[in-house]
Amino acid sequence: MALFLTKIDEVGLDLNNDYTNVFNDQTAGRLVETVSKMFGIPRNNVMPVKNYEMESEVEMDVDILALLALRRLQHLALDRLELLVSPEVAADSAVEQSNMSDTA
Repeated sequence: MALFLTKIDEVGLDLNNDYTNVFNDQTAGRLVETVSKMFGIPRNNVMPVKNYEMESEVEMDVDILALLALRRLQHLALDRLELLVSPEVAADSAVEQSNMSDTA
């Protein structure tokens, strides 16, 4: 499950219109944590984005957040498809990753 957290510009973040810093903002972190707990999904599946509302031109900072969110969503979808197509391969991969984290 994934969640797009929209309108982050309306929650009082101290970003000075630089939305690339949203991942370092404490207020955004608390908001992501709250939403994560509320819906029972991992924090890395909560993706903050800013809506285009008043802008008349494209802004790179706003686009970056949207593109990062879409890329994360694509990765989640590919992982899910891999589970559906080949559960054995996914189970082997999970065991392999677990073994790697035990040795790290």
